Amino acid sequence: MTDDTAHFLVRFWGVRGSYPTPGSQTARYGGNTSCVEVEVGSRSIILDAGSGIIRLGAELLRRGAGEQLDISIFITHGHGDHLIGLPFFNPLYEQRACIDFFGPRLDDRTVEELVTPLMSQPYFPVDMRKLPSRRAFHTLDGNERILWHEDAREPVITHDAQRSRPDDVSVRVKLTNSHPLNGAAVYRIEYAGRSLVYATDVEWKEQCDPAFLAFVEKADVLIHDAQYTTSDYQQAKQGFGHSTFEMATEVARDAQIGKLILFHHEPTYDDDKLDAIQSEAQAQFARTYSAYEGMEIDLLTDGLSRGKQ
Repeated sequence: MTDDTAHFLVRFWGVRGSYPTPGSQTARYGGNTSCVEVEVGSRSIILDAGSGIIRLGAELLRRGAGEQLDISIFITHGHGDHLIGLPFFNPLYEQRACIDFFGPRLDDRTVEELVTPLMSQPYFPVDMRKLPSRRAFHTLDGNERILWHEDAREPVITHDAQRSRPDDVSVRVKLTNSHPLNGAAVYRIEYAGRSLVYATDVEWKEQCDPAFLAFVEKADVLIHDAQYTTSDYQQAKQGFGHSTFEMATEVARDAQIGKLILFHHEPTYDDDKLDAIQSEAQAQFARTYSAYEGMEIDLLTDGLSRGKQ
């Protein structure tokens, strides 16, 4: 492993659920929908393509400085708040961009069939199939491990239980059925002995799925859906496919998580409400933080940058 590729950085570009909420009341945490960047090894991995991916695309082009861009986009499911930014993701329009799409089969549709209609008539004036970027599509069944060997551009997709090598970037996949109507994918990224889990759009109701707890166990960082307060959930939100922050802290305790990041914030909650939720959650699991746009986490140094908020 070289110093040039020894990265495991997580950056948050969109942290809201359901729909974007720009305005003064969301200025500190941000109003864009789900998009998380993971700079790991020599890879750029993007988790979901909500409205936050628009600014990320511009930043990737700036960083790339004319070089080839190798990008992997992992889609959790097909709801609009997780895909709304994709047509405005600038690397799609660049010949130097090689983009791998990963996502589960939903409603018997491949991931290509899921994302292509977003950029085709009559919904969008530009057809994705005619763009200059190079694209590949990988539909997941939930039992894969996706590997990038050191300095390799192409992924290796395997169903074997073999452990990855220390220099490999590994993404494991688990499908859940707790989000209406087709479920959602949960991703576990592993590199250099550290692990990150991205588990948005999940709901645990009476108790958490034991198989999910085993999948996330001892992750250094768990990004977990925490859209609702318990009172809001009990009054009107049960069965919507989202968790309360108390569900998230219970998972963190039971699975012995390093850091818990509350994610997919309810769009009607303002910044002060999210401050209060973070405080209440920290009383239940001390290493809890509410995600905000601009937050960075360095898994190799165990650092959390408070950054811009």
